[in-house]
Amino acid sequence: MNISQYCSLLMRVCMSSFNEFAVLYFTWLFVSERLICLFSDFLEFGLKSWLVEMFFSDRIRAYFGEHISIYFAFLGYYTEMLVPATILGFSMFFLQWFSAGSLQSTAAFAIFNVLWATFFFERWKRYCNRLSYKWGVLNKTNQELELPRAQFKGSMGKNPVTGQPEPVYSVVQRNIWIGLVSAPVVTLCLFLTLYILGTYLHTQLRLSEEYLKNPTIMLFFGKFAPSAVYTICINIFRSVYKYIATWLTDKENHRLQTSYEFHLIWKLLLFNFINSFSSLFYIAFWLQDLDLLRSHLAAQLITNQILDQFPETLMPYAKVQYEKWRLKRELRNEQKKRTARGENVDPNFEALRDQATIESELPEYLGTFDDYLELFLQFGYCFLFSSAFPIAALFALINNVIEIRGDGFKLCNIMQRPFARPANSIGPWQLAFELMGFAAVTTNLALIYVSPPVHEYFSHASDGQLIMAFVVIEHLLIFAKLGMTVLIPTVPRDVAIAMAKTEYDMKLAVKERRAQESRKEIEAQIQAKRWSRRAVRGDPRQGASPSTRSLPTSPQDDVTFVRSIN
Repeated sequence: MNISQYCSLLMRVCMSSFNEFAVLYFTWLFVSERLICLFSDFLEFGLKSWLVEMFFSDRIRAYFGEHISIYFAFLGYYTEMLVPATILGFSMFFLQWFSAGSLQSTAAFAIFNVLWATFFFERWKRYCNRLSYKWGVLNKTNQELELPRAQFKGSMGKNPVTGQPEPVYSVVQRNIWIGLVSAPVVTLCLFLTLYILGTYLHTQLRLSEEYLKNPTIMLFFGKFAPSAVYTICINIFRSVYKYIATWLTDKENHRLQTSYEFHLIWKLLLFNFINSFSSLFYIAFWLQDLDLLRSHLAAQLITNQILDQFPETLMPYAKVQYEKWRLKRELRNEQKKRTARGENVDPNFEALRDQATIESELPEYLGTFDDYLELFLQFGYCFLFSSAFPIAALFALINNVIEIRGDGFKLCNIMQRPFARPANSIGPWQLAFELMGFAAVTTNLALIYVSPPVHEYFSHASDGQLIMAFVVIEHLLIFAKLGMTVLIPTVPRDVAIAMAKTEYDMKLAVKERRAQESRKEIEAQIQAKRWSRRAVRGDPRQGASPSTRSLPTSPQDDVTFVRSIN
């Protein structure tokens, strides 16, 4: 049997997978329609004001600015995207639990997740552009017109567009630093991370094998030692690497804040990606133990979501409450001393002063990097290995519903109010999420390839033929994703029409202004010719100043003027 026959056989499997996908899709439509009806009824009893209304209105933008509001809009949209993936994932989990899940249904679920993620991002781009147009930040300002960062250094020069004095730094020097210093140091740190991870996995497997051969109490507790040591080492190295990445980005001396954040985010993103997913790739494609992958993925996803709430919300809240109690006690003692001295102070002024004192001691909000990073890693857990752990979307959905309230509470009660910053997208995170979506195509197909049912189903096919067939399917899915990106317009039609009307009105205004200027120039030229003609005729007032005589503005004025002279 040649490769074409195996490809045709695999395409028949794909067609059957498509049938499974269609059944799952229409089942989801049937169920989701009724869930939406129940959900809309439930919204009328208070949930709308609790969740939806709060994070899909302009109140966040009015108070915190576009940068924070875009984050909450993305969080809400991403949570909405998890609903159909949760419904189908729950169905697939029960099929696998009762050993009724087939190869076709698993493939259909993986394909659905991959394409659904692409559809979500295209919908998000449209919604983000709609919000940006509504807020007046859709059209980006030219980079040369933006003000440089306060930390930007260089020799004093002039802006080539505005002509205003500002620091100037050579792009060549920045690129040399990035190529010869930043890139090698980051690469070395990433390889060091892989080395620490490899040492941990090798030691962990060796101790587990020794425990199976000789189950003693010492080996039982000893097999947990590598995990503890690895956790301590990686947390220390994470802090050190963050300091190194920040120092390198500072030395790159970027002119704009957006460029600075772009380079810093990608440095930190690569480290966190390797630190979070390397062990999963090792288990999935080196050990090829799907049961261990499923348990490890579940433990990592659920544990991270639970533990992230402590340093992100609970610990800062406890610290802030303690600081508030301490400051209030000190202020009360100071008020008692002033009262004892007979000093009278306005109570309203004291209340405002105490509030300002307490709020000035709140911790500073460091930005949305940690929040986006949490969503990025969660997206990877849900979609990179969705065929191995279908209900990952359920845990992500529950976490995000809590996360929305937690982040809002953190910004309003724990942190200082951040300065408003304009934004019309989620920045470099958009590209990071999309690249994760393309990686999900490869990982899910590779998981299906290494699963035992595939080799049982294609028992007469060689590994090379199966790899070739899966590469073809992978390219077809990637082309499908690219096709969805091209076919779905990024800007909604009504927004595009409104932008075109605005541009047309601007052109009309410019054209009218130029016409008025041209009309004034022509009138000035006619006026000059008239006075030169009267000077030739011997006008007795030709020597008078133009400011002290009335200038004729029409032929009738010329006739009246000539008669008065005669």
